[in-house]
Amino acid sequence: MKTIHYAITLALLSHSYSMAQDGGISTEDVNLSIAGQRLNVSAGIILDKLSLGKDRQIFVTPVVRGDENREVTLPSLLVSGRNMHFAYQRGALKGFDAISAHDILAEVRRENGKPQKFEYLTSIPLQKWMRLENARLAFVYDSCGCGVDKGQIIMEEIPLRLNPAKEMRTAMMTPAVTELPVEIHEGKARVQFEVDRTELHAEPFTCRNGQKIDNREQLRMIDDSVSYALSDPNVEIAGISICGYASPESPYTHNDFLATNRSKALAEYLADRYSLPRERCSYSAVPENWKEFREQVLESKEISEAQRTDLLELIDRQAYGPSDYDAKEKELKTSPKFAQLYRTKILPEWFPRLRATTFAISTRLKPMSDRQLAEIIMTSPEKMSLNQMFRVARLYPEGSEEFNRTIDIALKHYPDDETANLNAAAAKINSGDYDAAKALLLKAGDSAEACNLHGIIATAEGNFEEAQEWFEKAGNLPEASKNTDLLK
Repeated sequence: MKTIHYAITLALLSHSYSMAQDGGISTEDVNLSIAGQRLNVSAGIILDKLSLGKDRQIFVTPVVRGDENREVTLPSLLVSGRNMHFAYQRGALKGFDAISAHDILAEVRRENGKPQKFEYLTSIPLQKWMRLENARLAFVYDSCGCGVDKGQIIMEEIPLRLNPAKEMRTAMMTPAVTELPVEIHEGKARVQFEVDRTELHAEPFTCRNGQKIDNREQLRMIDDSVSYALSDPNVEIAGISICGYASPESPYTHNDFLATNRSKALAEYLADRYSLPRERCSYSAVPENWKEFREQVLESKEISEAQRTDLLELIDRQAYGPSDYDAKEKELKTSPKFAQLYRTKILPEWFPRLRATTFAISTRLKPMSDRQLAEIIMTSPEKMSLNQMFRVARLYPEGSEEFNRTIDIALKHYPDDETANLNAAAAKINSGDYDAAKALLLKAGDSAEACNLHGIIATAEGNFEEAQEWFEKAGNLPEASKNTDLLK
């Protein structure tokens, strides 16, 4: 492990604090510095307003404090009245409890009514907790010699500020541009086609065999679904997917041809109707709709239980290719168990209901400016990509309430995304919540930006050597280089 030496000098106060106690004591020019593994403390202790009786003494004692009752008491300045000063000089006070209870740096006689300043300077071993953010320095006024626990603080406790974590720079990542989230609206229509034909008839049509086809109601169902999908003025159609289903009569390959091309015809019709590029309307097919045939058999109240059992056994028989499906259809037509039911019920009533078309309408946000997206994120964030959310965040000053709220929304909607977790961790560090940042970094990956954040957290925890290692892992990241300079 490397040995790293730090020399941080911070002028914490350029003005003085005072309190009305025996005329008052104040301090000025409180300075702290780290040299090697020692903490240097210097301050000007101003006695100008202190009026001290000739037979009295007071102790002014600096104390370094941290959380969890951590505390180090520094040597005291003993200020004496005239008589007590001479007694101290002669060594007459050595047996007194108040004197023996204090580590006295220096003793001075108070010249009442005269300006008087003592230049306090001492050095103590540096402890790890003193580098933490909550470490602070207090000057305690003790007029009874009872110790710092009984004394009064001369002024507000002063943060040591020996930890540079708050000055360190985070680096966020811009999320990759991805496809926008889509909302799916699904439905089913039974668009009719002429026997053995694939042309779509949108208007009433009479077939060669006299059959009348009227698809207006079914196409209106699709229109209604599209209208509902577009009820939000901020969205557009991302795509329409069509899947056509044929019934099991006729050879499998022929059914495949019919189902595929009928789906294609409907997809092209919808692309033209809604002025969509053809590639936004996709189509597929299920040559034989055995799945819904099975559901009909299960639900039917017009067949016996024996017929139901026989039909389900046939339907569930494993098929490995078109010839297997054709064999099942032939058995339906010719087997004594099914032939009459096939002619009277299955072919004329059940199979036509299997010739259906399912559709799925996908919608997404229209292209819009970042300012417009800032409004969308407050009402419909689920429609936005992570990249769009980050663009909105960048509209606000980093660390502002609006910025942090946007980063939190992004994390809520993309909780497992590494970039979302990284940026949320950086925001938490900037607000001083290192524990929350550490938890988020568990899902933030091992990018240079993530290593840099790990380094800042290690710094905040007083682990400077570990922090240096993290910054080195961040490579040439400019923020990590700046943070390394702060450590030095």
